[in-house]
Amino acid sequence: MQFRRLAILLLIALFSTSLFAQPLRLSDYFSETWSSNQGLPHNSINAIAQTQDGYLWFATWEGVARYNGLNFKRFDRNPQTHMLDSGTRSLAADSANRLWVGGARGSLALRQGYTWHAQTPLPGLINFILVDLQQNLWFAIEGQGVVFRPHLKDGRYGEDQWRLTNTSAYRLAQDATGAIIAATDAGLYRLTDSAAQKLSSTQFERVSYVSSAPSGDILLGTNRGAWRWDGQILSPLENALASTVVTVVEQDSAGSIWFGTINRGVARLSAHGLEWLDVRQGLPNNRVLSWLEDQQGNIWIGTNGGIIRLREAPFVSVTQEQGLVGNYVRTLLEVADDHLLIGSSNGLSVLDRAGARAVPSHGENLSVLSLAKRSADSAWVGTYQHGLMVFQAGQLSLFLSENSGLPTNEIRALLQDSQNNLWIGTPAGLIKRSPDGALRYFSKENGELVDNYVMALAEDEFGKIWVGTGLGVSYLAEEHFTSLNLDKLEAAQYAFGFYTEPGYVWIATDRGVVRYRQRDKTTALVGRPQGLPIDKFFQVVNDGQGHFWLSSNRGIWRIGYEQAHRVADGMYASLEFEHYDENDGMASSQANGGSNPAAIITKAGHLYFATAKGAASIHPDSLAHDVKHQLPVVLESVKFDSTNVDVDSRGHVPAGTTRVSFSYVGLGYVMSERLQYRTKLEGFDNDWSYRGNATTVEYTYLPPGEYRLCISARSPYGEWHDAQHVYQFTVYPSFWQRTEVRIAVALAALILLVAAIRWRLSALKRNELQLKKQVALQTQEIRAQAEKYERLSKEDVLTGLANRRAFDNEIKATFNHAKENQQRFFVAILDIDFFKRINDKYSHLAGDKAIIAIAHILRDYAQSPEKTARWGGEEFTLLYQGDQPYAYFDQLRERIEQSRFDDIDPHLTITASIGFADSDNAQSYEEVLKRADHALLKAKRNGRNRTEC
Repeated sequence: MQFRRLAILLLIALFSTSLFAQPLRLSDYFSETWSSNQGLPHNSINAIAQTQDGYLWFATWEGVARYNGLNFKRFDRNPQTHMLDSGTRSLAADSANRLWVGGARGSLALRQGYTWHAQTPLPGLINFILVDLQQNLWFAIEGQGVVFRPHLKDGRYGEDQWRLTNTSAYRLAQDATGAIIAATDAGLYRLTDSAAQKLSSTQFERVSYVSSAPSGDILLGTNRGAWRWDGQILSPLENALASTVVTVVEQDSAGSIWFGTINRGVARLSAHGLEWLDVRQGLPNNRVLSWLEDQQGNIWIGTNGGIIRLREAPFVSVTQEQGLVGNYVRTLLEVADDHLLIGSSNGLSVLDRAGARAVPSHGENLSVLSLAKRSADSAWVGTYQHGLMVFQAGQLSLFLSENSGLPTNEIRALLQDSQNNLWIGTPAGLIKRSPDGALRYFSKENGELVDNYVMALAEDEFGKIWVGTGLGVSYLAEEHFTSLNLDKLEAAQYAFGFYTEPGYVWIATDRGVVRYRQRDKTTALVGRPQGLPIDKFFQVVNDGQGHFWLSSNRGIWRIGYEQAHRVADGMYASLEFEHYDENDGMASSQANGGSNPAAIITKAGHLYFATAKGAASIHPDSLAHDVKHQLPVVLESVKFDSTNVDVDSRGHVPAGTTRVSFSYVGLGYVMSERLQYRTKLEGFDNDWSYRGNATTVEYTYLPPGEYRLCISARSPYGEWHDAQHVYQFTVYPSFWQRTEVRIAVALAALILLVAAIRWRLSALKRNELQLKKQVALQTQEIRAQAEKYERLSKEDVLTGLANRRAFDNEIKATFNHAKENQQRFFVAILDIDFFKRINDKYSHLAGDKAIIAIAHILRDYAQSPEKTARWGGEEFTLLYQGDQPYAYFDQLRERIEQSRFDDIDPHLTITASIGFADSDNAQSYEEVLKRADHALLKAKRNGRNRTEC
């Protein structure tokens, strides 16, 4: 017997290590439970099944419960389900996504898709339903035997045939030859077309459970343990179960064998041996009724007190239950391959392949705060009350304390640097112990540290010693401490931990993660302003696979390594993150800080975090399972306005419907509430719409047409899975939206429009002649008036010359043309000398005559009216594009001086001062005018009646 047990264990180990990774220990599974308090109709879970679409189904005495990962929906006796009784005992899911439901009063119902179909009932309670390889149905009937219902070629089922009578049949399985194996209260039977053969055994009397192993063997649960039958020989699966009533026996995809018992809970036989799970470890009830491994590899166990689900969570926690001396872990250290030290408030533990165990503390109430590598298989141990100790050869010994030079026995950080100096961080300052044993003390009072409360130490590639305190960060280089100014980084103060890499130092603070760049000594923040949801982080660990892991009081956070650098460089405004807590397997999401190291990565790539309940461990590769698993998405309901419609059939949305709404869910049973969704309605949406965790979507006022709803889902760690086309529907048009109606309306409108146009044209023709005459007269008057206004807007009223506005337009055009063609031109400003004297001596009327006379002279001289203008008052402007500007303008001055003004006074002589400038190097025409104005002032200062440039 012992040999057989060893052989079975060997086979399991070979199977599991060759095809799969070694299974978790039973105690390392993450468990969740459900009962009637969470929506189950009854706590006795008689059977569990999973249909092809991904739904989980639970048979209870108060109906069948369908589970989608978020909630249960009950199906009991009613006209919809065609059940004869709500008490259900058996479930069978076949390859056609059908679910057979059997129960009390011989009730048999079939659910296909979303529709229930009535089936011919059986003569008694149906304990089990088997759909064999030929799609025939087999029923285990309480107190009566086994019934066979053949599957016919036309898809229907034939008349029932009794294959075993006068016994209570409990469960059925099909062996490698196609025969049916029946578990009954009279023992084990093998049923074929020709006979029912009892397989005699003196080892047990009653068989309550049979199942098929992947090898083709039959596994048996009996009143005397669990057995394997290979078709000829019965052999016990586990001698330790020989006196146990086994109610369930199944083999999972990893090769482990699971046993349910009548009053001892669950056992599992794997490479780890026989392990137990009962009410003390969270099993709802020790009486096990059913078992299922779902499509994701989760294990579901039905008991008399509800359901428990076991799954491999990303994190595994090592706690006191696994051998730690205390749960409140403060620090961790790998001293050798797969050999860890774990410091807690209750002492020091060793964790290796043999498990966890306490390090003797010789009766001391030891609280360990910090650890540091000392030498091979040796470590420094900092404590809360006992100073500095040494761990070596599995033993602890005192090394330094207050009695031997330490300012305090509380040691929160330790570092043995590359020169074999030992740095000791305490709440009372920093101590350096040289290899010769000399101690040197550094403190805030001595002007060396920003604060005495030291809780983090690190050495970078340049040999600088970094010190994290409660009020900031300092580093020691060349015997001099330098402090970082973190005021602009959200006023960060507490520096809990360091991660150093070539060129950079990352600092975990109370305001996020600070990056220090060595080449330019600059700091940058990666924190709440950059998208992280919390402020305080304790440790930064690089997993070597492109991610940083950050510990905090609120769980563990994973961010992209390159993304963090880009955010710190200012290239990205924010970064994405992933969050892990108790739902991911951590016994406590409170990671600890304030001493070091509180998070590490081992040489094998495992990350360990100190938490309030043990050491939480994860390997980044463990996330790959959930990423790869395809998430089935199902449509749970469709509504057109407030009317529920059949999800199975193509939708026909009636005309006038204003709202089409859908309820959907991804049937992934790992953190279902954190699944994320996106939808696209083909025919309406051009791209995907992100829905977050929402499981409903609705569309309003869809135009008539053909539509197809696509839904895609992903786990919190993964990529989007392939889209699933879950529903097609047609929106029918209202009467006014029909094509023929719209054409008829358009034609009617066109006819009315033509009639209206003709009537209007006839009216217009009657008035056409009269209107033409009126229009002609009005047009002539308007044109004359417009010409007058146009002229007045450009002419000076007194002189008839161009006014300032017109001249500005002219000089601007001239300037642009000259600039484009690299030409030059000249502008002159002319001012009548002592014009006020004329007004004062003769009158303002005489002054106007003088201005008019000068304007005539300018017009005659320039021979181009648009080149001259009255600039304002007694000032005039001229444009000249010749090559003798001085002679041109000075001759004009002489002509004015020589002119007579007899209509004012025969003896009156009028002179003018002229200033001119060229356009060379001018950036604008205004600059040319400004130069000319300066030249005019020069002419006036030099005696007037002059021409200056």
